[in-house]
Amino acid sequence: MNVNLKTNSQKLTTILEVYNLTVYYDSVLALNDISLYVNEGEIVTMIGPNGAGKSTALKAICGLLKPESGVILFQGENINGRQPHQLVERKLCLVPEGRRVFASMTVLENLEMGAFTINNKGKVRDDINKVYGLFPVLKERRRQKAGTLSSGEQQMLAIGRALMLNPRLLLLDEPSLGLSPTYVDIVFEKIKEINNNGTTILIVEQNARMALEHADRGYVFEIGKIAFEDKAKNLLENDEVRKSFLGG
Repeated sequence: MNVNLKTNSQKLTTILEVYNLTVYYDSVLALNDISLYVNEGEIVTMIGPNGAGKSTALKAICGLLKPESGVILFQGENINGRQPHQLVERKLCLVPEGRRVFASMTVLENLEMGAFTINNKGKVRDDINKVYGLFPVLKERRRQKAGTLSSGEQQMLAIGRALMLNPRLLLLDEPSLGLSPTYVDIVFEKIKEINNNGTTILIVEQNARMALEHADRGYVFEIGKIAFEDKAKNLLENDEVRKSFLGG
């Protein structure tokens, strides 16, 4: 089903708009005519089973996959065909599935790599200190090789590295994947804090209940299409969503 986008009567500023997006992997249809939006200041989540197209949508938005058709607007600009580094310069940043930190580099060096578009050394230093304030353990581990960190600490580092670019829209692909329950709680608490500090967030997440509990709105994917879209609290109470994705 197509999703009804916001009407002009809404006063919220929309930072991301996706219209009728279709994406193929080789000859396989991965996304079929989906539409969604993200308002500035929101946390929006995409949930659904593996292979439903959630991560494909993220990759198309950030320029890693070329859509077959459709339009993607970021801050009102058509970004179809833009390269990932061009979108990073526009403050659209992805934290990929599996964290993908630079294992042989220190925590500090990873954060410095995150600021590769910023030439002001003073600002880089200030932003590193902001990340340390958000994730104090990274300051303790700043001289440690990233590959020696726990999975939870690596996820904090991956998020911190993205925050070095001061994103207007932060994309998170499976932030709880492979984490202990304790670190899942910590990471989602930090995601909420990042949002409260002014960053708009779009999350793909297998832990549907956790994602919906922290989000403002959600999209439920089923085999390349969007089956439901609603406020997160309504999706948590939706009988069909509860039965299929929230364990009844």
